[in-house]
Amino acid sequence: MGSMHKTRIKLKSQIIFFGFLGILIISCQSNKTKTLATSKFLTDSLYSKNLSEYRKYNVYLPKGFNKEKQYPIIYATDGNSNLTDKKTLLDSLINNKIIKPLILVASFANGKIADSTSMTIGNGKKHNLTYRYFEYVSQEFPEDNKYPHLEDTFKNHLNYFSKELIPYVEKELEQSTTRNDRYFYGASNGAGFGLSLLNIKPELIGTYLCFSPFAGDIQSNTSWNIGTQYPNLYYRYASEEFFLEGDVEFLKSKYKESNSNIEVKEFEGKHNDKFWEIEFIEVTSRILK
Repeated sequence: MGSMHKTRIKLKSQIIFFGFLGILIISCQSNKTKTLATSKFLTDSLYSKNLSEYRKYNVYLPKGFNKEKQYPIIYATDGNSNLTDKKTLLDSLINNKIIKPLILVASFANGKIADSTSMTIGNGKKHNLTYRYFEYVSQEFPEDNKYPHLEDTFKNHLNYFSKELIPYVEKELEQSTTRNDRYFYGASNGAGFGLSLLNIKPELIGTYLCFSPFAGDIQSNTSWNIGTQYPNLYYRYASEEFFLEGDVEFLKSKYKESNSNIEVKEFEGKHNDKFWEIEFIEVTSRILK
């Protein structure tokens, strides 16, 4: 009797254990396949070894998002600004089936003032540029540079964006994304950074939306290669940004030499985010329909 009693206790314990294990597995599977009832626009951060600090980013997840599904991802500059706060717009485009469900990731820049950047503008007033400018713009420094801590700012940010942010986000969201599933969006200096990224790492992102690019180091960049297939480029600039026409013609020639795809459009107006949003809708409605 004692032996049978012990056997029953042991059997009962096994049943309880395996029953608990089954519930745990079902629970894990349920969490993994969980879908979002509504879209989300969230702020997160990661520690960057290249920047030696935590850096924030925004992420838009569409309604119905599920980690078991794969989505196109738009990587954007100027997080924490109206340029990339596009939850309402993306909700409307997706819900009306104008574009497919997608993820948008907007990287924050360093908005602190860089001590070396005081400059005099047209009205004689001093204008202080932030570290954001040095992160987005590749530039040469004089031999007697008094601010050596700024010299690697562009390179460090480029490595953060390409080698830390993109892999981190895709791992967290369980996205097996390829070059053709990645898109870039930027305006002004953010677009200039995009054009540098396009040139330096053409294998990373398949399509770029660069609007009114400022200081992208386009013509002085010597790494353009006829044998390289460059990413698709949608370049937009305003009629009053006539000083960008030289960059436009240069890019057209380089894209023609490398047999790559470029679409350029001039819109009526100034350096203005109202036009950038209109062009963002127009381009994404075609390429992500």
